[in-house]
This record gives sequence, C-alpha cells and structure tokens, in this order.
Amino acid sequence: MKPELKNLITAYLQQLRAAAQRKKPDPETTAEYQVTPLSPDGSERLYYRISAPRITFIAADATGCGEPDKNSGLSQNNSFSLIQQHLNKLNFPVPGYLGDRAADDALYLIEDLGDTTLYDLVKTQGWNKRTVAYYREALKLLLKLQINAAPGFSPDWAYAGGFYDYELIVNRELNYFLKEFVSNYCRIEISPAVKAKLEAEFEFLAAAALKAPADFFLYRDFQSKNLMLFQDEIFLIDFQGARLGPIYYDLAALINDPYTEMPLNLRQDLQKFYYEQLIVAHPAGTHLPDPASFAFNFALFSLIRTLQTLGAFAYLSGRGKIHFTQYIRPALANFTLYLEHLKKLDNDCELETLNLIKQKIGLWQQQL
Repeated sequence: MKPELKNLITAYLQQLRAAAQRKKPDPETTAEYQVTPLSPDGSERLYYRISAPRITFIAADATGCGEPDKNSGLSQNNSFSLIQQHLNKLNFPVPGYLGDRAADDALYLIEDLGDTTLYDLVKTQGWNKRTVAYYREALKLLLKLQINAAPGFSPDWAYAGGFYDYELIVNRELNYFLKEFVSNYCRIEISPAVKAKLEAEFEFLAAAALKAPADFFLYRDFQSKNLMLFQDEIFLIDFQGARLGPIYYDLAALINDPYTEMPLNLRQDLQKFYYEQLIVAHPAGTHLPDPASFAFNFALFSLIRTLQTLGAFAYLSGRGKIHFTQYIRPALANFTLYLEHLKKLDNDCELETLNLIKQKIGLWQQQL
C-alpha cells in the first residue's frame, strides 16, 4: 500500500478519534488498523478493507486507471468522483467518500458496503423468490436512475465522451469485439472482403441503435457484479463509464449478464416487468415505445452489449485475468440468441456476415 494512501487512512482515523474524544474520551478509538486486500475482479484498481475499532471502510488505489482523455482531460477517477457527487445529491444509493481524497482522485476512502453483490446472491441462492425480488428492485432502481439522474447530468463529467454515439458503438463496442475477441483471442483471420461487409453491418447496427431516444442516464455497466447488497438495499458501484444514452443498453446488460446466466423465461418476465414500469413512469416529453419497438430495441442492444462483453472478456483474459474465460460460453449463447431474434423481428436485419463470423467462432470452439 502506498504511503500516500496510508496517510489518508491515518488522517481519517485521527479525525474520528478527535471527534469521539470531544464527546466522550474513548481509548478504543485509535489510529491503528488492519488491512485486508480485496479482489478487484476486472478493475485495475486496488482495494483494501480497513478494519479499526468500531469501524470498517474501503481504501482505494486507482493510480493509473484511465489516462486523462485527450479531449476532456478527465481520468476515469475524475469521472467517478463527479458522478458520485451527482448521484449522491439525488439520494441514489452510492458509496460515500470518507475523509479527504488525493488531488487527482486516484487515492480515496469510501464506505464499506460488505462483500455481497447481486452476482453472489445468484450463485449462493439460485433463482429463488428472494433473488427474483432483488432483480425487480434493481430494475425499478435502474428506471429511476435513467429518468431522474439525466437532468443535471453534465456530459463534461464523462470520461472519453458524454454520449452514447456512433464512435462508441462502432469503435469501442463492435470493432472492439472484432479486434479483441475474433482476431486476438480466437485467432480467426478475416479477409478484407469479409471485413468490408462486416463494417457495413456494423454501420447498420449503429444507425439502428442511434434511432432510439438517448437523453437518459446510461450506466453502461449495470450488471450483477456492480450491484452491492447492503442492509437489504441495492447500492451502485463502478459507474465511472456513465454518460447520456438510451434506456435499452443497461436493461440488456443486466438481463443478459453472462455472469449469472439468467433463465430465458425469467429474462422475458423481467423484460415485461421493466416495460410495465416504463409505462407507469412515462417520462414527460418522451415518446413511449410500443411493444414491437421495445422488443426490437431490446434485441438490438442485447446483441451490441454482448459483442462488447465478448471483447472485454477476451481483453481481460489476455492480460492474466483468466477467470473471465468461464463467461465466454454464456456470452456466445447470447450472441446466437439475439442474432436470431433480430432476424425474426426485422427482415432487414439479415446480418449474413456477422452470422458467418458466428459460424467461424463455432468451428473455433470445436477445435478447443
């Protein structure tokens, strides 16, 4: 642990001790503490649980996590800090900062929300009534977040772009999948002719996605490992990638989460539940999608999110985080599922070249 982070911890504990002694001298409140490293999963951040008498909290070292964006000048740490302040003011359940932070937001202390995520609940309890109830609550929270956190959200707070736009869809999601998963991970060679056709299909998917209203708060990684369960409430973490965008992306991210492999019938039930909640909420000044449009957009964004996820799993696996390889199989199942869904929902979605890539990936799997 860096000396600078130790200094933040010591200073915070000394503040607590001074405050306690002003009320009533408490010899148990000291600057001594124990440190337990925590698993960062896919993040480059280093997390530590700090245990002192009568209190625990989390110390984070996010040094080097996201170089400053060449356009905004912000790092991912700056974005996390700015968005946390925004959500906290709106009373959304986010971890609060404790004490002071480093000037560049790379070293900080936050509330300890325990160790249980929505992912952990699924893995330990399965898809029972309690788990499904939490998912319904997560969807209610998501819709509230999408609607209520958008006003007052500044795109200037977002790292690497404040909108879900063409560049993000084509380059950082679809081509990311092609580069990291298809080429680098599967070692599948793509001819120039096939690549040109694939680029045309990516253009088609991006154009379709950009037709959806995009003035909502987009979390961009609303999935089971980023939803903490603490004192019977769902808390939000890892929201530094947030921006303005459509409602469908985060919905697709949660329901099609490869970490949990939600049963298809439950996906359909929760998709219907969210739509019913959307009708009730009906954001002022927005056009409410009819069921057919909603189904198409859900399938569209499910496919786009799945391709981005496969790229991310390949990228992380190639950098030593090999536990992500176990989630590639369910992600590929989602790839097949939503590619077929799109073709059924819209005859214009032929996506023949993307289907060819899927077949090549199938042959690659057989050779493993």
